[in-house]
Parts: sequence; structure tokens; C-alpha cells
Amino acid sequence: MASATLSSLGQFEAAERMAQQALELQPDFLFGLWVRGLALCGLRRSEEAIEPLERAAVLSRAPIFVGILGFGYASAGRHEDARRLLSELEDRGSRGEYIPTFAPLTVNVGLGDLPGIRGALANAVAEPTSPVSVRVICGRFLEAFRSDAEIDRLHHELYGW
Repeated sequence: MASATLSSLGQFEAAERMAQQALELQPDFLFGLWVRGLALCGLRRSEEAIEPLERAAVLSRAPIFVGILGFGYASAGRHEDARRLLSELEDRGSRGEYIPTFAPLTVNVGLGDLPGIRGALANAVAEPTSPVSVRVICGRFLEAFRSDAEIDRLHHELYGW
């Protein structure tokens, strides 16, 4: 979906508009819900982003949707709700479920938790995680933390630069 590409490039208005058009055709389209939510966060309309992100997490409790909802909660100032979702992901992982590293990374980026971002990026490098998945889901928002030397180093390592 082109809206994900637009969102990853920081073109949030166009991404939100395209995702909304897709949702008019198919209201429960998971991809459209999460891209619209991320685009709304990018437009600093985080409160408005909660509705589509919660809908996605209701339709699927897959880690990607839980992580993005956590990002939305954190962006909207609902830090306890975001931490609760981060704990859910950690608990599910401790019980043997595969939790892709971009899911907790996304929540930590929303919270602005530098140690959490560092740890998740280190896990992404070790896993290894596709840099495309990180870029599409939280990469644009992760850029704000690259002034941290360790985050920047891990970012470069993840992307192979």
C-alpha cells in the first residue's frame, strides 16, 4: 500500500488521506488502520490516532498492532497504557511467542525511552531484523533519537551502513 511508503517518508498528510480512502472501501482493513494511525501521530493528531489503532488491536492482537497502539498511546501522553502494552509484549515473549523486535521498539520510541530504544535496536541487529520493517513501522519517528551515539551506531548497524 502506497500509504505506508508515504508515511515512512514523512509525507503524513498524503499517507493519512490514502489510508482513509482504503478504510472507506474496507473499514476493518488492518493495514489501513495502522497506517492511518501512524500518519495521524506524525501529524501530531495522536488523540485522533487512538481510534484506528485500537480498532486494529481489537481485530488482531498480533505484536505489530499491539506495538503500534503502544506508540499511539505514548504519543497521546497515555504512558501507562503504553507501558502496559509493552509489558504484554514482554509477557507473551517470555511464554514462547515470537515477538518481532520492531513491536517493543515502536512502543519505546513513542515513550522516548532511550535505554529501551537501545535495547530493542540491539535485539533487532542480533535477530537480525529487516530494516524495511523498522523503517515502515517506526523509522521516521526513530530519526528523532539518532543524536544519541549508541542509537545512531545501532541504526547504522541495522541498516548495514
